[in-house]
Amino acid sequence: MISVLIADSQVLTREGIKSMLSDIVDIRITGNVKSSADLEQAITELMPQVIIIDPDYNNKFSIRDIQNIKSKHTDTGILVLSNRSARNKVLDVVNLGIRNYVFKECSREELVTAVYKTANDEQFFCQNTFETLFGSKLLPEREEQVSVLSSRETEIIQLIAAGMTNKEIAEKLFLSVHTIKTHRKNIIKKIGFTFKNATDLMSYTNINLI
Repeated sequence: MISVLIADSQVLTREGIKSMLSDIVDIRITGNVKSSADLEQAITELMPQVIIIDPDYNNKFSIRDIQNIKSKHTDTGILVLSNRSARNKVLDVVNLGIRNYVFKECSREELVTAVYKTANDEQFFCQNTFETLFGSKLLPEREEQVSVLSSRETEIIQLIAAGMTNKEIAEKLFLSVHTIKTHRKNIIKKIGFTFKNATDLMSYTNINLI
């Protein structure tokens, strides 16, 4: 059974999440809070496996709350559920080490999947979050002419976003690990990040490059 705590200042959002998850037999909403003042006590008392939190609505919850959860409650997974935000705001959260992020316009299926992934310590971005980070056509955000990702590279980057490792991707696509590593290097170049190496990209987007 996955225990979930909802941290959101909007009563309609809290009730909506509860309604969407209520018929999932192995997910249980153990509580909800509407401000950061009650968050620490709720986590300590309820010890949820997953916290669904909106860190950017009317400043009721903040990035600092996420930092506190990560430092004090390492066994609790954090799922950010927010209104659609600009790419730089999403990255501010992702750079804290958040591996699970969905927008409130996501589908019920995506929300349920995100809860499972968060509980299992696996990465998940909903489609709209992924497109916000990488673009709907997976094109780099820069002016100079560059190559568009190939269909194979697009397939691989989607598997990366799903949290799969090089070995898992290689097995799924019937390719060698070396080939996957080569594709990933090419992807890093094409999507427009100017980093020294793949580790820098991992730190920036929280995509696991193992």
